[in-house]
Amino acid sequence: MSVVFDLRNSTDSWAALVNIALAEDWPEYINKYGNVGSERWWNNYDSDLIPNSQVIGTVSFIGRRKDFFNEEWDIVEINQEGNITVYDRPGFWESEEIVIGAKVIIESFEISFRQKYGPMKYDFLRLVQVIET
Repeated sequence: MSVVFDLRNSTDSWAALVNIALAEDWPEYINKYGNVGSERWWNNYDSDLIPNSQVIGTVSFIGRRKDFFNEEWDIVEINQEGNITVYDRPGFWESEEIVIGAKVIIESFEISFRQKYGPMKYDFLRLVQVIET
């Protein structure tokens, strides 16, 4: 098993905008769990107090494809029991371990809340591991 991405080991800048929005619109979240990305928050995450999901899928496509606007994207497709999820490929998805047929575990979480102009949702990949190539 090989970790190709771990949000916990990346810079904290990913959480900055979320923390600003939470402080303004849902300070109770920060009071309960701590600032997103902080040690306190990660401890709550590790204790399963922060909802997250984990899926196992198989890399089914890597390369360039056009979308319905005829724009070309470099993507990786993950087949999760017939459900295809598409990710932009640049970054950690370009790892040499991400090959067609590789089985991966993808852990993710979201933080969603209501702002004065409507709902806001932040989606994050937490961890991507290759478990079989």
